Amino acid sequence: MANSFDTNEIERRARAASFEDGLMEIFAAVVLSTLAIAWMASPSFVGIAAAFVVLYGWRVVERFKRRITYPRIGYYQERSEDAATTGRGMLIFLACAVGVTVAAVAIFGDVTEASEWRRAAPLLSGLSLAGGFWYAGDRSGLVRHRVIAVYSVVTGVLLWAFSSGATYEPVVWHLFGMAAPLAAIGMWSLEHFLRTHRLPNGAIDA
Repeated sequence: MANSFDTNEIERRARAASFEDGLMEIFAAVVLSTLAIAWMASPSFVGIAAAFVVLYGWRVVERFKRRITYPRIGYYQERSEDAATTGRGMLIFLACAVGVTVAAVAIFGDVTEASEWRRAAPLLSGLSLAGGFWYAGDRSGLVRHRVIAVYSVVTGVLLWAFSSGATYEPVVWHLFGMAAPLAAIGMWSLEHFLRTHRLPNGAIDA
């Protein structure tokens, strides 16, 4: 029907609007900086930091959205996805990232040398983070998320190719190298969002 609504397009636009505040990028920058600091302290701390983020991180973003985003564009509730399917897809992608990393070490290095695995750490980081941002790009429809995904792969490959593997510093550089542009993009997006989405008359931030 000519007058029928394209519900998928409406949902896509609503989802894109919910990402325009830049809070996801700011949150990602904080997370990656935290993981980088954890790597600098001890690689064993990375798992603890990651678990803390998974359990509590998105709650912080949601609190900011309730204060900043929802009063300006309204609340958007996505249709629930099949958690099993989503989780399976993430695990498959991570397995592929690990497989590519192992293959790279086997082809271009020596799998028995610990330095080769330290050297490959930014490659694994770059591939893993790229998957997350590419998925976000699919969900949000925003080009910047796909650009960030490509940037993650390129920087991960370069750091792997030119590092010595003497320490874990290259993966720390990759995490900070991702966090810096994400923070800049997020702050610019948030400023633009606040400037172009004024609160309704009489409304104040919660």
